[in-house]
Amino acid sequence: MNLAFWIGTAVLATAPVVVEQEHAENAVYRGLTGQGVALGGETTRFPLPVLRDGMSADQQRAALKGVAGSEGKLEDLLRDSVTAPFILKLHDRKTSDGTTIRGADLWFVVRADLDAIDPARIARQRSDGKPVEAGNMRFESRRLDPEKKTNEREWLIHLTGRLLDRIHVEATDRAVASKANESWVIAARTDPQFATDAKAPNRWWPIARVGGRETPGKAEPYAGGASYAKISRLKLAPGALLVETHFAFAEPFAWFDGAPILRSKIAVVAQDQIRRLRRELAEKRKEDP
Repeated sequence: MNLAFWIGTAVLATAPVVVEQEHAENAVYRGLTGQGVALGGETTRFPLPVLRDGMSADQQRAALKGVAGSEGKLEDLLRDSVTAPFILKLHDRKTSDGTTIRGADLWFVVRADLDAIDPARIARQRSDGKPVEAGNMRFESRRLDPEKKTNEREWLIHLTGRLLDRIHVEATDRAVASKANESWVIAARTDPQFATDAKAPNRWWPIARVGGRETPGKAEPYAGGASYAKISRLKLAPGALLVETHFAFAEPFAWFDGAPILRSKIAVVAQDQIRRLRRELAEKRKEDP
């Protein structure tokens, strides 16, 4: 996938490719879509989103039809249902040091009020909530707040994962949220300053079994990953929001000898989390009609 794909539709070819000023001030988002982020010794640059603030309903439809592939698939994507489909496109790249960069582009639709979204509150709730389990993997997050918090749209979060009972991995990400007239952007990347942090390091180790008991292997540094999500109000479907997410993470060769085991789990995790989110939003609508 390259940038030409995202601006290849007729509507985008005639519209200026401009990042909204509010999102241009989001330092992490600007970095990911500008100079990119170093993973596995090489630079990964993220594409710009397919929707821009200010698009008409017809322009949004043309742009999303280019992603979905047909009018019928687009209508299916827009269905107001917990089981409505999502679009997931995976792409991998091997780097010179043997690392695989696992990347994905994801689009799905939810029903919610854009103005009611509070990314900082959601991050706190996720940090206080139960671990997420899907596809024989387990993830949890812990928000790290400085004693003197000056910006509620920027935070640090320490992520911990257990992958297929074989790998323990953890990393501290710096996240920044920005709000424009018709959208939110939440961008995050692993902060290299935490590479050897005593309390929230970026590291991984194999999970070994000795005498029937789990034993952690040697800890290794971890490059981490990066992502952004743009949540846009859909004029072609009032009351609906498009969530467009792009992410990439480093997978050391030693994890699975380069085999695409994690790649095969991404769709499983995405479906589980999207349906869970839709159920939560549906319950909230019932509580607050």
